[in-house]
Amino acid sequence: MNLALFFALFTPLLSFIFMLVAAPFLRRAQTATLACFSVFISFCLFIFLLLGYLQGYMVPHDLTLFQWIPVAGINAYFSLHLDSLSLLMALIITGIGFLIHVYSAGYMEHEKDFLRYFACLNFFIFSMLLLVLASNLLLLFVGWEGVGLASFLLIGYDYYRPKAAQAGTKAFIVNRIGDLGLLMGILLTFKTFGTGNIAEISSQVSAFSIGDPLITVIALLYFIGACGKSAQIPLHVWLADAMEGPTPVSALIHAATMVTAGVYLVVRMHVLFTASPFALQVIGTIGALTALFAALAACGQRDLKRVLAYSTVSQLGFMFLACGAQAYYAAMFHLTMHAFMKALLFLSAGNIVHGLHGITDMRQMGGLKKFFPITHGLFLIGVLALSGIPPFAAFFSKDLILEQEHLAGFDILFYIGLVASILTAFYMMRAYCMTFTGKSRLPAESLSAPITEAPPVMIYPCLILAALSVCGGFLGFAFSKLPPLINFLQEIGISPSEKEFSSRFHFSLEMGLAVGGAFASLFLAAFLYTRDYEKYPNTFSILRQAFYVDEIYDLLIVSPLRSVSSFISNVIEPNFFMESMNNATRSIQAIAEYLQQMQSGQIRSYAAWMTLGAAFLVVYMLTLGGISNG
Repeated sequence: MNLALFFALFTPLLSFIFMLVAAPFLRRAQTATLACFSVFISFCLFIFLLLGYLQGYMVPHDLTLFQWIPVAGINAYFSLHLDSLSLLMALIITGIGFLIHVYSAGYMEHEKDFLRYFACLNFFIFSMLLLVLASNLLLLFVGWEGVGLASFLLIGYDYYRPKAAQAGTKAFIVNRIGDLGLLMGILLTFKTFGTGNIAEISSQVSAFSIGDPLITVIALLYFIGACGKSAQIPLHVWLADAMEGPTPVSALIHAATMVTAGVYLVVRMHVLFTASPFALQVIGTIGALTALFAALAACGQRDLKRVLAYSTVSQLGFMFLACGAQAYYAAMFHLTMHAFMKALLFLSAGNIVHGLHGITDMRQMGGLKKFFPITHGLFLIGVLALSGIPPFAAFFSKDLILEQEHLAGFDILFYIGLVASILTAFYMMRAYCMTFTGKSRLPAESLSAPITEAPPVMIYPCLILAALSVCGGFLGFAFSKLPPLINFLQEIGISPSEKEFSSRFHFSLEMGLAVGGAFASLFLAAFLYTRDYEKYPNTFSILRQAFYVDEIYDLLIVSPLRSVSSFISNVIEPNFFMESMNNATRSIQAIAEYLQQMQSGQIRSYAAWMTLGAAFLVVYMLTLGGISNG
C-alpha cells in the first residue's frame, strides 16, 4: 500500500525530471509516450488503491516519508493522507489528466517546444496530487504554489505572443493575492492550534465555540485563497484571459482540476468552516453571485473558449454555493461531474480550433456540423449535460445543490442559483448554434487549407468523457440506500446518513423548475441563434465586457499603482536614493584617493609613517598604563 501511494505520487515527477535531463535525446513520440505513460501508471495505482478501499483493506491511510521542518516547536512532516476525498480527487486528476495527455499528443503535434509542454503538464499533475494528498497545511501550500507555477508556465506557453505572456502574468499576480490570504491563514492556524496537521486541527476545533471570531478569521483567510485559485469574485478576472494557453491546458488546469483546488480546500477543512456560520454565509453569497455574474458574462461572449471559461467560473460558484449550505457532498458531486463535462467541452472546442487553424471567434464559424460531424455530436452531449437535462450528469449534481439551498432555507441564494442554472442552458445552446448551425461564415483564407475532423488520438478521449458525461450522474442516484458517491464520501463526515437521505432527497418542485427552465432556455437560444448568428449585438455589449470589471480594476487599482511606481522610479529614486548612493560613492572614492596618495613608493616616506605610528602606540600605552596605576 505504501509503495503504491509513493509511486502514484512521484511517477509524474520522475517523468518531469527525466524529460528535463534527457531533453536533447528525446524525440516527439518518445516524449509523448513517456509523459502519457507516467500519468497512466499513476492512475492505475490509484485504481488499485480504490479497489483496496472498496474491499475494506484500506482505512484512511497515512504515509510519512521524513520530518521536514523541525523548528520553533513546529514539527512538519512530509506526510501523505489518503482517504475517500483525496482518493476521489486523485482519480479525477490522473484519469482526466491521462486523457488530456493523450489528446495533447495530437493537438500539439506540430507545435514547437513539444517537450516543454509535456514536462510542464507532468509537473502540474505531480503538484496537484501533492496538494490533495498532503496531510498538513505546509505541504498542501507547496502543492498549491506548484500548480500556480505550472499554470503560469502553460498559459504563457506561447510566450512570444504578447497576449499570452500578459495573461500568464495576470494569472500569476491575481493568484498571489489569494495565496497571501491562504498563507496568513496557515500561519494563524499554527499560532492557534500549534500544528499544521489537518486531522489534528479538525479534532481541536470543537474546543472553540461556534462562531468564535478567531475561527472565523482563519476560515475567511482560507476562503480568500480559495477565491484566487477557483476564480471567485473579486479574484475571478484571470481565468478568461487564461484561455490564451493551449486548449488542452484550459481543459485540464483551468476547468477540470486546478481551479477546483479552492473547493477542495473548503471541503477538506469543512470542520473549521462549519464552526463559523458567518464564514459559510460569505462563501454561499460569493458563490451565488459568482455563478450569476459569470453566467451573464458567458451570454455575451463571442470567443468560444471564453464562453467555456466564464461557464467554468459560474459552475465553481455553484460548488461554493453548496459549501455555504454545508452540502459538501453536493459540491464534490458537482465537482466530479463538472470535470467530465467541461473537459469534454474544452476538448471538443479544441477539435474545432485545431481544424480551423486557430480560429476561436464564433462569428467566423457557423455551419461546422458538416466539417466536424463527430465533434458536433460530442459538443452537443456536453451542452445537454452542463444544462442539466435528464439523464445527463449535471441534472443530478446541479439540481442537488439547488435542492440543498432550498432545504437549508437560503431562498434568495436558491433563486439566484436557479437563474444562473437556467442561463447555463441559454449560453451553451447559443455557443452551439453559433458554432455548428446556420450558414458558414468562415473567412476565405481559412478555406485555403483543408478543414477536417480531428484525428482518432483526439477523438477517443472525447468519447470516453462523453460517456462519463452521460452516465456519470448515476453515481449520485440512490440505487439502494445511498448513492455510490455519497456513500463513498461518508467516511470523512460530509455525507448525510441513510435516514437523512431518504427523508430529504426526492424529485421536487425545485428540480422541476430547474429542468423546465433549462428546456425553455435551450429552445429560446435555438430560436434566436439558429437563423441569426448574432441577434441584437449591442444588447450584450456590457455582458461581453463582463460588466467592465477589468476596466474598473485598471482605473481604481492598476493605474494608480502604475502612477505611484512611475513617481518613485522617476522622482524619488533618482533624486533621493540614487543621489544618496552617489554621494556615498563619491565619499568612498575621495577616501580611496587620499589613501592612494600615501602609497608614494618612497621608502623614507613609509619609514616616517611607521615611526609616527610607533610613537602613537607608545604614547597610547603609557597613557593607558598611567590611568590603570591611578
